[in-house]
Amino acid sequence: MNLGLRAILYTVRKWKKTLLVFCLLLAISTLVLSGLAIADAQEEQTEEVRGTTGASFTVERNLSTGGWASENGGSYSTQEFISEEMIQEIASVEGVAGYDASTGCLPQLSNAAGESLSLESFSFYAYGSFNSQYNSLFVSGQLALVEGSHITEDMTNGILLSRECVEKNGLQLGDTVIGKIWDPNYDNPEIEMELVGVFDIVADKEDEANMYDDSSLWDFTEYAFCSNDATTAMAVEYSDGGGIEDAFFYVNDAAQLNNIIEEVQSISSINWNNYTITANDEVYQNISSALSDTETLITTLIVAITVVSMVLIILILSMSTRSRKRETGILLAVGIAKPAVILQYVLETLLIAVVAFPLAYLSSKQVAGVLGMLFGKASESVIVLPEHFLLVAVGGGILLITAVLISSISAMRLKPRQILSQME
Repeated sequence: MNLGLRAILYTVRKWKKTLLVFCLLLAISTLVLSGLAIADAQEEQTEEVRGTTGASFTVERNLSTGGWASENGGSYSTQEFISEEMIQEIASVEGVAGYDASTGCLPQLSNAAGESLSLESFSFYAYGSFNSQYNSLFVSGQLALVEGSHITEDMTNGILLSRECVEKNGLQLGDTVIGKIWDPNYDNPEIEMELVGVFDIVADKEDEANMYDDSSLWDFTEYAFCSNDATTAMAVEYSDGGGIEDAFFYVNDAAQLNNIIEEVQSISSINWNNYTITANDEVYQNISSALSDTETLITTLIVAITVVSMVLIILILSMSTRSRKRETGILLAVGIAKPAVILQYVLETLLIAVVAFPLAYLSSKQVAGVLGMLFGKASESVIVLPEHFLLVAVGGGILLITAVLISSISAMRLKPRQILSQME
């Protein structure tokens, strides 16, 4: 009788042991397949986070290395401003997704009839923007564009206003808004701008975490985002006005932020003694840390399940081998080589695995989504792939063969007469 037939007959005859090993392999394989699918979903989430957390770096004037001057009773820094050429050079570095630059002023705004648009404050707080979608308030989600379009660098006279301001003053997209900085010391010009977009306030202004810097003095509803050219024109009379004081650069991949900053700092045409550069990736670091902890937990669980399963299978097979000592001794006594006997044991185990692994692949498609929800994953994002099955089938097969070899050591090291004598 060949060993293949012997393996089949033994598997059928010892159906209780076969069923035990089958259930164990089915459960283990299902859990490991689900774990691999969850791990892949976790990696995809990590990749997504790296590109969507708004990681950026800020370039700003280094006031500590510049001089100071006085004018009209006040002082201002004479440090050089950030030039548009400098901004374009930094923006051309690979990995930079977009940028915005800040020139601030406090204009009074009115409609085409000269009627003031102010809600509470004497003036608005205006950001001069190249690309307002990359302003930190929009990137962080505190403000959201709800009508029209963002300010872009090819606009010379665009303006964004809050929904509350627009509704209170009966404005519509395309209307003219006039901006002028009121100052008794200067005859500042009136600058006409076109209302190109409307933003809404998403942040809870009652939350102190959202009330910082300028927003502690100006309500978000009285913020305005103007084309950089328009802001510069309104502040043209000021020696320290209209210049770009800081610029914000957003990257495609938060994990590459430090590398991108190093490349930017290597630009030889920029005198970095006059500027500082700061990484802004707190959100990414916090989220990344949590995701890393989850990924470590998932990996640990997969390894733990595999190790515990391996131990259980070795114990079951060792008990089975010990109970078959007489059979093993007879097979060896009639001239069947030890490798052939071991191969029979391997075939018996693999016959069970051939049925268990495909069924585990099917069951894991149902189980993976449910288990993924325990790790905060949407069930539809946890997908068991054929690649996962191939990994489990090949890896599981190797582990099973190893388990059979380990469990057979005690019996195979004895001679046939020794084996049979122990059974007397």
